[in-house]
Amino acid sequence: MDETKTGQAAHNWRVAIGKIWSVFRLNDQQIGSFKAPDIIENLEAAWREWQYAKDYFNSVIDPDLIDHAIFYMGATEKKYVYLLKQAKEKGLNIDRYVYANRVG
Repeated sequence: MDETKTGQAAHNWRVAIGKIWSVFRLNDQQIGSFKAPDIIENLEAAWREWQYAKDYFNSVIDPDLIDHAIFYMGATEKKYVYLLKQAKEKGLNIDRYVYANRVG
């Protein structure tokens, strides 16, 4: 009788562990299907980073940090403009992303 209980307990554990494992396991369709951010997501992120760089520039008072803030602001603006050009070349509608018309 002990063998029956032991066998049933082992079976119950296997079933429980299988259910837990299935929650965390990726199915075959999910494996290798990493979705890279698209150009619009990158454009939005670059715009937010540029806005942060401008805020950072306006908040620093140390002369060494001012130089850094100027460089950072210029670099983030160039990245944003680059992504705007990439989006335009791909034929995406970028009217709402044009930084000259964008309100922070």
